[in-house]
Amino acid sequence: MRLIESQGTVSVKEIVDALGVSDMTVRRDLEELAGAGEVIRVHGGARSASSQHRSMIRHEYSHIEKRARHASEKIDIARTAAGLVEEDSTIFLGTGTTIEQMGPLLPSCHLRIITNSQSIFTLLEPNENYELCLIGGMYRRRTTAFVGPVAEDAISTLGIDVAFIGANGICFDAVSTSNMDEGRFQQLAFDQADTRYLVADSSKIGQRDFYTFYRLSNIDALICEGSISDEKRQQVEDFTKVIC
Repeated sequence: MRLIESQGTVSVKEIVDALGVSDMTVRRDLEELAGAGEVIRVHGGARSASSQHRSMIRHEYSHIEKRARHASEKIDIARTAAGLVEEDSTIFLGTGTTIEQMGPLLPSCHLRIITNSQSIFTLLEPNENYELCLIGGMYRRRTTAFVGPVAEDAISTLGIDVAFIGANGICFDAVSTSNMDEGRFQQLAFDQADTRYLVADSSKIGQRDFYTFYRLSNIDALICEGSISDEKRQQVEDFTKVIC
C-alpha cells in the first residue's frame, strides 16, 4: 500500500521485486485490496484509489496546443525515430505533433510513406524522393486526421515495413488515445506493420486516455527522449524496450 500510495500506479512485477514474494501472491492480495476499495485494479497492476493519484487525461488538446507542449523532447524523439528509417522502405506515419517533427529529419532518399495526417502529407509533399499515399476518410480537424470506415478499409489492404504511431497515454500495458475512430485506425496500421514503434515523450507514461488501442507488449519499442527517468523507463521496460 505504501508503494502504491507513493507512486500512484504500480505493476505486479514491481511489487514482486520489491517484496520478494510470488506473482500469484501479489495478484491475490491486489484482488483483496480492490475488493475492499483500497486500490483500483488495472491491467498488469494496481493504482491508488485516492483522487490525488488519478491519471485519467481530462482534456484533448488541439493540434496547435500540442505543438507547444514538450517541444524540445519531441524534436529529440523525432531525430531518433527518423534515424531508424531505411532507404526504399514503406513506412506509416501516424498523426500527432511528435511524428510531425520527423518530417524535416527523414532521410532524403526514396521512401514510400503512408499517412492519414493531412498536416504530415502537406509537410512532405514537396520532396520528390517520397512516394506518398494519403489515406482518406472522415476528417477530424482537431488532429488533422482522416478516420472512419473508408480509412480503415484502405489501411487494411496495405503492406507496411515500419509504423510510427503516437499516443496520449501509456499506463502499464495499455496504450491509449482520446478518440475511438483514431484508435481503431491506429490499431489497424500497427497490425499491418512488420515493425511497430510507439513514439511518445515520457510525460505520457502513467497517463491513460479514453480508448485503449494497443498493448505495449505487442510493440517493438517505445521511442522516447533521452532524459526519461529511470523509474518511467522501468515501467515501460516491463513490457517492451525503450529507444532514446
